[in-house]
Amino acid sequence: MTTDKKHQILTAYTGLLNQHGLKGSSLDALAQLVGLSKAGLLHHFRSRAALDAALIQRLRELIRQDLELMSADLSSAVSYYFTSSMDYGSELEQLVVAVNRLGQSGNSEATETLRWARDSWYEVMLEALGDPTLAKLALLAGDGISYHLDITVDKDDGFVTEETLAAMVKAIQQAG
Repeated sequence: MTTDKKHQILTAYTGLLNQHGLKGSSLDALAQLVGLSKAGLLHHFRSRAALDAALIQRLRELIRQDLELMSADLSSAVSYYFTSSMDYGSELEQLVVAVNRLGQSGNSEATETLRWARDSWYEVMLEALGDPTLAKLALLAGDGISYHLDITVDKDDGFVTEETLAAMVKAIQQAG
């Protein structure tokens, strides 16, 4: 990010998208949330399209970092993916949800970015597991973990635990 204010705006925009969708994330609502006039907001991002593009770019940056971390030790790639999928509060997870909202609203760059992310994570899983079906199973399981956390009111309800994750990782690795 070039400025702290731009980062603050993108963080607030992410939160608005996640809580209210595209319709509830107007420039006026965002400006009010970050304590700027609409003109002040437009000083940082010239348009809604520029704001969307910056959000998507930030997601791409975080995914590249995530891929590097995941690739650093292929023997723990599955565990890494599952564990990071549980970190719903992370900037990466929050941006994935927000960019998904943009994609659902017809933003093709958002959809293309999410497909690129999926395909990139898949390539790392395939390298780690050596089997296309297991690689897809690992990605879908990680996505399921993330989805479960989206719908769980009490984050500690015991449905997905560290022990559950370890058993799932072991089962996938042994299947290969």
